[in-house]
Amino acid sequence: MRKITLKHTPPAGLARQLADDLNPSQREAATAPDGYNLILAGPGSGKTRVVTYRVAWLIGRGIPAESILLVTFTRRAAREMVARLDGLVGSRAGRVWAGTFHHVGNRLLRKSARELGFEPNFTILDSEDQSDLIRLAMDDAGLISKDKLAPKPSQVQGVVSFAANTRKPLEQAIAETAPELAEWADHVRAAAEAYATRKQAANCMDYDDLLVLWLKLLHEHPARLAEQGKMFRHILVDEMQDTNALQIEVVEKVAAAGAGNLTAVGDDAQSIYRFRGADYDNILKFPDRHPGSRIFRLDVNYRSTPQIVALTQASIARNASGFPKALVSARGDGLKPTLVATADVYEEADLVCQQILETRDRGVPLSEMAVLYRNHYDSVVLQGELLARGIPYNVRSGIRFFEQAHVKDVLAFLRVVLNPRDEASWRRLLLLLPGIGPAKAGAVYRKLAASGNPFSAVAAAETMATVPPKSRGLFAAFVNDLNLIRATDPENRPAAAIQAVLAGGYPGTVRSRYDKAENRIKDVEQFAVLAAKYESLERLVADLMLAGDLYGVESAGGEEPEDLLVLSSVHQAKGLEWSSVFVIRLVDDGFPNRRAVDEPGGEEEERRIFYVAVSRAKDELMLTYPSTVSRGYGPTTFSSPSRFVTEVDPALLDRAELEHEFDPLRVDDGQA
Repeated sequence: MRKITLKHTPPAGLARQLADDLNPSQREAATAPDGYNLILAGPGSGKTRVVTYRVAWLIGRGIPAESILLVTFTRRAAREMVARLDGLVGSRAGRVWAGTFHHVGNRLLRKSARELGFEPNFTILDSEDQSDLIRLAMDDAGLISKDKLAPKPSQVQGVVSFAANTRKPLEQAIAETAPELAEWADHVRAAAEAYATRKQAANCMDYDDLLVLWLKLLHEHPARLAEQGKMFRHILVDEMQDTNALQIEVVEKVAAAGAGNLTAVGDDAQSIYRFRGADYDNILKFPDRHPGSRIFRLDVNYRSTPQIVALTQASIARNASGFPKALVSARGDGLKPTLVATADVYEEADLVCQQILETRDRGVPLSEMAVLYRNHYDSVVLQGELLARGIPYNVRSGIRFFEQAHVKDVLAFLRVVLNPRDEASWRRLLLLLPGIGPAKAGAVYRKLAASGNPFSAVAAAETMATVPPKSRGLFAAFVNDLNLIRATDPENRPAAAIQAVLAGGYPGTVRSRYDKAENRIKDVEQFAVLAAKYESLERLVADLMLAGDLYGVESAGGEEPEDLLVLSSVHQAKGLEWSSVFVIRLVDDGFPNRRAVDEPGGEEEERRIFYVAVSRAKDELMLTYPSTVSRGYGPTTFSSPSRFVTEVDPALLDRAELEHEFDPLRVDDGQA
């Protein structure tokens, strides 16, 4: 048989770009041979560039763009890589299968939906739709109960999703993530089965299904597995350390069914999402799963100064697990990271705010500064100080503290104490009680408003008569809570008033009403810490109400300024960078997280979180910790600095001591 050879011309200038734009280690990784390759990319080492150039190199070799699968973790990352690729290979960039796992799964399942019992026009459920369908499935399974301890839809949805993504039995997922649901395991399983049945009947899939059913297709339909193996001649996985068991099983199965060309890119030292189901072993044991695979290391950091990189390297070297690191900086000398101990959390907030303003005065925009923390509630006191100083900020780790529902609840308690005729606050509190809807809340408030003394009226039998019989016990407990709050002398002791809210029935309301209840309760504890700065409840409430968009009132400044300081948990900051970074609340029972340290491998993951935090800084890094801490109730206790700052060579840090300087007090006596 005659053979005709088609000649392919590499994109113009690609060879020169590969030579000029990449350092030797980057070039070696980008032009790695076929087979299984692991690229270990340290912080700021040009990972995105290397991935993009590898795809371009493959296309330049004649690999059809449509036979390359590039899986990322965010749509933003996929768009950025395709845009860069367009500059290297032109229109062929758009033919690459680039996207998130779910995006790729969706495209593939549209072609094979009927083999799985769905129609190709299936719809994808958003989070609200999921919750509604889960609630119906729970009703099918007998889980919609008056029992306050019965699982909430969000809990059922969470454990079902965790089990799917980790490929673990449902009982194990419950034991690891929600042990309080153990006695409900059979009901949860029944609800999960009912949920799956309802989705199929409605021709709907949730996000997990896009991967679960993709894998099912590969397992149960060998022809589809062979088809995809042939379709994707090269597979690249970005952020390999963040993959879970389901994701890695899918891509490795497809790769094995085809040419066996899989390139995994990531940094084992940035594996920090175990709580979401990410499996550290996916990257750590890649060479074990694929004997003969090659390892490439990108250790040159183009982001941070040598002093910041030295701290990053010294910290992660303390971990026993993980690939060895030899991180170096390509930049010129800078300042050592600064370590500062403060007297308490108030002084820490004061220090950080002052440093932010001074840095801005040196010409660094607020948007080039970030404050990072291990736990969202660690930012509460700082947010109060930022509001007081008028420093605009944006919270990446969630909505602003004072805009959160549970904080607004607590503020409603304070506001009715301060102003017993505050209708909005009364209605908010009444609607927290089971069995009381808007109509009943309005009827109760009208009783209070018609009286001369709302607090006397709320405890009156006449008011109780307007409450539904099933809610009267809870209403009586609510009245008792109000009396306990009023007994703390809240006008002069606002922190004591918040502590009284915590001592009453509100924590139970949080647990039954909201997800992540324990974190929300810790938020309220830190709110009490912030309130301890105030000697007047009126001033506390006024400061917060005037700070901005708290109850739907636009801030006095009009449109939100473009130049905003960034506040973020470390987990939300991954992949980002700023000129100046402040890592706060570095105490040993907070960062590392106390509960995480008690889990197998917990301390090493916490150290990886610290590694991610400090490696976000380009030019300046300040680490702070308060010498004393309070939970909002009980005594103030001395704290120890985080082991992550005490275990490294002290010479790597510039320890600063705080001094206090007071402006002279000048009294104008009115005389000329």
